[in-house]
Parts: sequence; structure tokens; C-alpha cells
Amino acid sequence: MKLLLLGAKGQLGQALLKQLQQLQQFQYLALSRGQLDITDLSAVATVMAQYRPDVVINCAAYTAVDNAEQQAAACIAVNATAVGQLARLCQQYNSLLLQFSTDYVFNGQSNKAYTEQDIAAPLNVYGHSKLQAEHFIQATCSKYVILRTSWLFSEFGHNFYRTMLTLAQRGQVIQVVNDQFGCPTYAGDLAAAVLQLLQRYQQQGSLAYGIYHLAGSPAVSWYQFAEAIFAAHQLKVNMQAVSSTKWASLALRPGNSVLNCDRFANTFSINSLAWGPALDCLVAKFQKDGQKKYSG
Repeated sequence: MKLLLLGAKGQLGQALLKQLQQLQQFQYLALSRGQLDITDLSAVATVMAQYRPDVVINCAAYTAVDNAEQQAAACIAVNATAVGQLARLCQQYNSLLLQFSTDYVFNGQSNKAYTEQDIAAPLNVYGHSKLQAEHFIQATCSKYVILRTSWLFSEFGHNFYRTMLTLAQRGQVIQVVNDQFGCPTYAGDLAAAVLQLLQRYQQQGSLAYGIYHLAGSPAVSWYQFAEAIFAAHQLKVNMQAVSSTKWASLALRPGNSVLNCDRFANTFSINSLAWGPALDCLVAKFQKDGQKKYSG
């Protein structure tokens, strides 16, 4: 089975590529943005026509939530327009499209975890762009799995985990929002779940297509997640909990973006993504490989 991995140098792309290399089960072509910009519609069409993948895994995304408020056209071009073309091409070549979406498609006003049946109502440009991509895929592609995930962290790229370690080095007061709740998700765990899906698709030739929530557990606030990171690293830092209303941010963010992942677990019988053990593994890697790799 031939896989086309787009956005191979992003946080999730690197996690997937690492596991694909270890698994050695699939033939794959992994392309970074430098090798294939998915907004270059002609270039994407050429790659699809030449490679004819059985599965397209789209990890390419515009993820700078605040910047998107001022660069809406660029965000929509990557997250929506390009994905719309991918959906059409996947339909043309009978490819499965595996797309990643976000908890930010919700407005955060619910007092419970969001299910796939809850109405999406994004608060920011980034959320709107990802929801638009979902609609494009549903309208165009018959073989797709959209995974809504949240709060990705890992040893790769720019993320909250690495930012907290960088701030801890500076010895200053660290202010963290305590009134936004979500599900931290280790990119490596998400990648492992994706590969389990692909193994099933390879064996069965089909999947229960649709939209699923797949994120870590348990749900916490950003402040609680920061506390867990510092505790795992045995770091003593001066933390200050702040309200999101007092935090300078261009984009509005949902107060509650906790995802209910029961549908995915019940459909595919794949274990939930507990972020605590993943954090412990990252600490072990940190201690083995050195601090520089994991802060940034």
C-alpha cells in the first residue's frame, strides 16, 4: 500500500515519519513544504498523477492561530482551498484521505466534552479554515477519515511543552492561562493510532469513514498542563495563573474545547491517548538526549 505523507517536517509529520521508518510496512513518499507546497495546486496534481497513492495523509497546515487573524488568506489557502483540491484528487484516484482537524471548530460554550454530533461554530480564522476543509472533504470525497485533535505536543517543532521548558530556563515568572480547558495530545501517540488505522485499512480494504475525535486524556487547563510538565521534569518555577481575558491574543479561543473520543474508541477499538505516560517518556528522552533538543 502506497502512502503520500504531506507536511512531513511539521510536528505530526515528523512523528509519523519516524514511526513509518521503524515499521517498514508501507511504501511511502514523504514530502515537506519545501518539497511540495500544497497551495501549489498544479504541483500537487502532478505528484498525485505520478505517484497514485492509496492513502494521502495530510499533515500540512497553517497552525499559527494568532497570525491567521491578520493573514486569513494565507491560512485559508493552506487549510481549506488546498485541502479541497486534495479531496477532489483523492476521489479521482480512489485514494483514502486522512485529514487532521481541530478542537477549535467549537466555540467552547458547552459545559461538557464535545462529540462529533455537536454543532461546530469556530471563534477564529484558524478554526473556520479547518471547518471549511471538513466541508470540502465531505462534499467531494467518498473515502476519508477526519481526525479532530487538540493541543499537540512532542519533541518536534513549536509547541506548548517545548515553550514551557524554554521559559523555565529564563528563571522569570511564567504566566499561564487557567480558564481554557482541552486535551493535550502527544504527537507520537496520535501517529501510532493513525498507523493502526492504516494497518486495518490495508487488511480490510475499507474503514468506517467519517469524522472522529482523537485526543489525549484527561482534560486539563493550560495551567494544569504546565504544572504537569514542570513536575515531570522536577523543575521549580514561579508560575502565575492568569485569565484569558487578560492575556494579549489576536484570536479568540474556546474556553472549553475538550473532545469526547468515545466514538473513535468504540469504532476502532484503539486505546485512548493518555498524555501522562507520554509526558514521562518525553522526560526520559530529554534526560538521555539533552535539554537543547526539547526546548525551543
